[in-house]
Amino acid sequence: MKTSLPCWLSTMLMYIITISSTSSDTGGTVQVAGSAEPIVALVGDDVILPCTLRPTVSAVYQTVEWQRPDLKPKEVHLYRDEKDDLALQNPSFRGRTSLFKEELVEGNASLKLTRVELSDAGNYTCYIPLLDHQKTTIQLIVGESTHLLTTQSPLRDRSHEIKGCYPEPVMEWCDVHGRVLPADGPPETSRDREGCYTVTSHVIVPKTDNNTFTCRVQQPEIKHMKERRVHIPDQMFPTQCQSSWLTGLVAALVGVAVGVAVVAGGLYLLIKIGMLTISM
Repeated sequence: MKTSLPCWLSTMLMYIITISSTSSDTGGTVQVAGSAEPIVALVGDDVILPCTLRPTVSAVYQTVEWQRPDLKPKEVHLYRDEKDDLALQNPSFRGRTSLFKEELVEGNASLKLTRVELSDAGNYTCYIPLLDHQKTTIQLIVGESTHLLTTQSPLRDRSHEIKGCYPEPVMEWCDVHGRVLPADGPPETSRDREGCYTVTSHVIVPKTDNNTFTCRVQQPEIKHMKERRVHIPDQMFPTQCQSSWLTGLVAALVGVAVGVAVVAGGLYLLIKIGMLTISM
């Protein structure tokens, strides 16, 4: 009489056969490999978090658990019994995660995360329970690209504002030769509810032959840089006549102030010695 094995037992035998054959063929232990370097993505992008079995062994019959230990629930994506099991998946990842099913046979258990959000930044764990609890951790860095706004005043004061970016940017103004211009004080920084930065910096630029300057913003963590070339018209710089007029105005105001002080002092002195009487 021919008997059939229970489904769970046949599945377990598949696991054992897969692992045993790999160990005997390679003479070593199967390991889970990820990425030693952080994975960088911008908001809205799709990103792949690498996880592979080395030496190559099929992951079709394995359980693959992707988790973010800092979240509750921590489950990002679960694959077991040859299919996805997303019952316990963290709601923030709903509809945005998938494995490369056709590549599981080659040991590729990488996770694809679509429409990346700022809150996706963190450490992800790829965990294979039946491979001696082998796992690897991948760091995901998420950035928001910068939006540059520049304003100018007739006094050559350039305001450089960056809105809605993450991580916090480093910004500077350069002249046509690449020399960095000193900022007029420290930058003004604020953050919104989502953690994005708005940074404003002021710089007074000198008049040059072409009055062309570069506004440069860098986000080293996500290897992102943006530049904008800005031309300042000659009329935005004070002319010699305007400078002389301003100087004359300041001198006149100082002269009036000194004159008022002298007259007031003289009146006080005359009153004090009795030579001047004020009738009420």
